[in-house]
Amino acid sequence: MNAPVRQLIKPTTPRTVHLLNLGALAAPVQAEASTEADFVRLAALCPKVRNIVSQPCTLDLDGQAFTPDYRIDCGDGVVSYWEVKLEQRFDKYRSLFNKAASHLHAQGARFYAISNVSLRRRDQHQFAELLHRYGKGTPPEAVLNRVLAEVREYSDGYPIDQLAVRALVPHELIYHLIARRRLTFKNRISASDVLVLPEHLEKEDDLQLASWLDVSPWRPDAGTGARTSGRDAGA
Repeated sequence: MNAPVRQLIKPTTPRTVHLLNLGALAAPVQAEASTEADFVRLAALCPKVRNIVSQPCTLDLDGQAFTPDYRIDCGDGVVSYWEVKLEQRFDKYRSLFNKAASHLHAQGARFYAISNVSLRRRDQHQFAELLHRYGKGTPPEAVLNRVLAEVREYSDGYPIDQLAVRALVPHELIYHLIARRRLTFKNRISASDVLVLPEHLEKEDDLQLASWLDVSPWRPDAGTGARTSGRDAGA
């Protein structure tokens, strides 16, 4: 685990700071606010994500220091940087985000800025928290394999309700498989979405997570007219 450039959790910290220990990740992840904790829980569900590092580095942007909230490591050395902000603060930081995106693009990395509105769309943050709760259990492997076999037989996948009926298992067991990333969402993090095996995901690296969250990489030339959330955020 890479050490953060700024430790969020210290003995003298006067506010609530989260330390998220999620089974699918190799190391705990720090979160300074509830919106950041929402982001970490959502990102940790994506099989393309190998590691999440909080406060990963400080960028010098024309003399202005900027520390992105998170770096996400994917396969083959692909990294992206993510900033979590309240939607009403986007306009204040748009110029800084433009500089960060340009700086990181020159290094071959994508930059995203995501709002609390995007993170909490369709109450997906609450569903993610529920999934991780069931990810801590240890159901019998034979039963888990039976569920996976059902999905393997039908590559287009199954909605959660239908899969539970076909495999004769409770929803909580399927939640465990999702939290452990042995099953995953085809289109978005939702109880109504179709579940597939991770190898059947169509997008690569951080673009899969961005697709789930309905955001795009921040474009430095977006200007002040860019919307603050959704697919066109910074794009």
